[in-house]
Amino acid sequence: MKISKITQSLLLMSLVVVVFNIARLDMWGTTNLLYLIWNLFLAWIPYIISSCFIKKETSVNYFIPIFVVWILFFPNAPYLVTDVLHIASSLSISLWYDSLLFFFFGWIGLLLSILSLSHVYNYLKVHLSYLTSEIIIFVICLISSFGIYLGRFERWNSWDIFVDPLHLIKDSLYISTNLIYVKTPLLFIGVFTIFMYFTYKTITVLVTKQMCKE
Repeated sequence: MKISKITQSLLLMSLVVVVFNIARLDMWGTTNLLYLIWNLFLAWIPYIISSCFIKKETSVNYFIPIFVVWILFFPNAPYLVTDVLHIASSLSISLWYDSLLFFFFGWIGLLLSILSLSHVYNYLKVHLSYLTSEIIIFVICLISSFGIYLGRFERWNSWDIFVDPLHLIKDSLYISTNLIYVKTPLLFIGVFTIFMYFTYKTITVLVTKQMCKE
């Protein structure tokens, strides 16, 4: 299977940032940011799923189960953006390096999420109207933001839906029904949804214009 140029670029960036992360061990002797490599691996999963299994000609019966699996893992990609919160715990001597490292990982995660989302959109626009496709993309951003909140603040993982589904559903329902009274999840989900959606729109417009020029 031929690997696209954008995927090659993402692979190269991922390799470089992993090397930078490992090099940090030699420079400062700390291992506290190695978890970013695992988070990056998880961010690649939805991109691989959408790239390999979601095509314009895919049948609806085949698309639905693939989409369900995809959306369970999709929040892992933009989740990398929120790892920037850990800059506050960085050593002062490595703060500049760690800041760039978090940005690099977050940028790759953001690109993986936006491009993966565009794969889904390309399928939707073939089978549905423009408005319906846009609404679904926005809802995906909303659901993803809720998932990121569960992971960042409630410490749930994608695989917990299989390992501990009852507690995950119970916790999700509690948060969902108390959004009005608990401001942090409502504010985070709202802001991150808007951030994701408009980042998606901006990048896709730029990519489309570049393709038209070529």
